[in-house]
Parts: sequence; structure tokens; C-alpha cells
Amino acid sequence: MPKLTIRDIAQLAGLSKSTVSLVLNNSPKVDPATRERVLEVMRSHNYTPSSAATALAKGRTPFIGMIVPGLTWHMVAAVNYGVASVIEQSPYEIILYTSTNEKDYTALVERITTSGLSAGLLVVTHDQPLDPLEKLHRSGLPVVLVNTLGTPSSLPSVQTDNYEGTRIALRHLVELGHTRIACVQGLMAYVCCQDRYRGYLDALDEAGISPDPGLTVDGGFHPPTVRERVSELLARPDRPTAIVAQNDSTAYAVMQAVIDCGLRVPQDISVVGFDDIASSADTHPPLTTVRQPFPEMGVAAARMLLRTIDGDDAGAPDGDAGAVTSGGTDAGTAGTISMPTSLIVRESTTGAPSKPFTPARTPATGPDTPPRPWSGLGPNISSQR
Repeated sequence: MPKLTIRDIAQLAGLSKSTVSLVLNNSPKVDPATRERVLEVMRSHNYTPSSAATALAKGRTPFIGMIVPGLTWHMVAAVNYGVASVIEQSPYEIILYTSTNEKDYTALVERITTSGLSAGLLVVTHDQPLDPLEKLHRSGLPVVLVNTLGTPSSLPSVQTDNYEGTRIALRHLVELGHTRIACVQGLMAYVCCQDRYRGYLDALDEAGISPDPGLTVDGGFHPPTVRERVSELLARPDRPTAIVAQNDSTAYAVMQAVIDCGLRVPQDISVVGFDDIASSADTHPPLTTVRQPFPEMGVAAARMLLRTIDGDDAGAPDGDAGAVTSGGTDAGTAGTISMPTSLIVRESTTGAPSKPFTPARTPATGPDTPPRPWSGLGPNISSQR
């Protein structure tokens, strides 16, 4: 079915083309009833205006819309940096929208559509349903995901290799002599967490280590819960000698639980995180972690979107070394780009202790208490994925 034009919308609404154009341009000359009449016709026919043409008609450079979960999320600044480094070299500018998990962004997507300002849309995924975005993409507005959760979708997307990231972390610990390695899970409804846990189990199997179900802790990315569960784990006589966490903020809580129990990182318990957010280099000790290439993901997503806008959907963008591209589910999508992770080895991991250490006190208190892992990092380390 051919894409509808402004003239078609005008005929369906029983109005002139110029009136529909005024609605698309948010002109104050249109009365509310007429505006709603036009918008209802657009909604019922899944009409997406030509964003670039509308913006140029206003004498403006076309925009790229970008929806992020919230500016306080730890990965957003890094992703934004990568996106901006590409878009600022193009004819486009960026309009930034925020939509937290507590707000349904269906209305936001509708505003973006009817404003006619965006030539394409970049979205950092979170808990919002992807249906409105998939519908928008099918109607003609290019949409690309920075898929931090690994959520299944027919949309073009850039994500990271969560499975291999955990495998390389486990191989590092096994090479250091650890055989009792615990895993603190995040939110297992997220595909990224499922992939990280599969990587944990498969890496143990590859090392000839039988997984111990008692060494898997459900933390839910909630630091108080993590501290409680890990403290229980460390009270066992057969406690682990290493713990992998499914994000860095969880790893901070693990390190604090180790300190609470009068133990030491890494002499008694090695700890590995996932993400490599900026604060992880400044913990006490600095955190060994799996780096997600957030800036590079932003670069790849921005290039993919620009190529889609220009009508070139072939393959991975140039310059994304190591990225793996797979075909899209829908005809015309650019598929999925999977970016490689890397292990950043710092001071929170060391060789497995030859014998268990018996703490002098539990929990650690008093003037000689070791510093908290996030000492000096501020009071509000995010627990978001």
C-alpha cells in the first residue's frame, strides 16, 4: 500500500492541504477541534509525515530524535557522547527526550510523530514496550535501538555481547585458580541477564567445574538485597573465593558485603562486575569488570540511523571493528549489530587463597574498618541496569 501524503490526509479529513500543513507545523492559527480532527485521521491511518521535509519547510535543519530512559542512568552519558560524535558531523541536530520506566512513552512517540521535526529516532531501551516504536518504524520513520537490555525486536539495533562478556570474566577467575565462583544475578526478566547467566554456566562447564546452585544469588540489582544475600553466602563454611556480579553497582554491594563480614577484597574474595561505568576505576580496591562499549554503541547506532535515512541499509557501519551484524527480521531493516565486550582487570581480583580466612570480627566495625568500595563516589550510586 503506498504511503499516504498530506493531500490524502486533507481529503480524508475534509479539509484543505494548507490546513493540514498548519497542524503539522503546530500553528496557533488552527483551532483545537480542527487540530484534533486531523490528528485523529493521522492516527487511524498510521500516517507519519515526512519529518525532514517538514523541518526544511520551516527553514530548520532536520533533527534526529533520541529517547533515553533518564539522564541519571549510568550508561546514558557515554551513549550520548558516541551519538553526538557522529550526528554533530552530519547535517542533523539532536532533540533529546527522556522517558523513565514509570511513564508510558506511547504519548511521547505520538508527539514526536505529529511534530514532524525528526528525520529518524534513536532509542536507548528500558522497560517500555517496543510496540509503538515498531509501528512507527513500519510507517516510515526510521528507528534504531541502542539495545542495552538485549530485548528481542524486529527493529534495527546495536547491542553488546553479554554472553561472551561473562565467559571472559569466568575464564579470568579460573586462570587465577578459583573453582568456587558465585554469581549474583540481576533482573532475570531481562534478556541481557539471561545471557550473562548462560555465559557463567557455560564457562564453568568448559573449565570442568560443576555448577553449584547454592552459589547463585538472586540480587535483582537491589544493593540492600545483594548485601544481605551475599553476607549469607559468605557465612557458609564452603563459601566461594570469587563472585561475579551482573552489573557494577551490584558489584559495589558485593564488595561492601565482603567488608561487612570482616573479609577482604581481593585477598579473601575476588569480585568482578559488568559494565565498567566511570566510578568503577575509583572503588576501593578498583573494580575488575567487563566493559560494555557504550560510546561505540552510540556511534554504531547513529551511523546505522543515518544510513537508513539515506536509504542504505547494507551491513555494519564502517569503522565498527569487531562488530557482528545479523540480518533484520523485517525487509528493509539493517539488522542487529553485536558489539564485543572486553575485560578490564584491576585490583579486585587475585589468585584464589590457599585456605579460607577466618575473620576477626563480623561485621567489620570500628576505627580500622576498611573503606566502603564507593567511598568518595557520592551517596547515590545508581542500581539501574
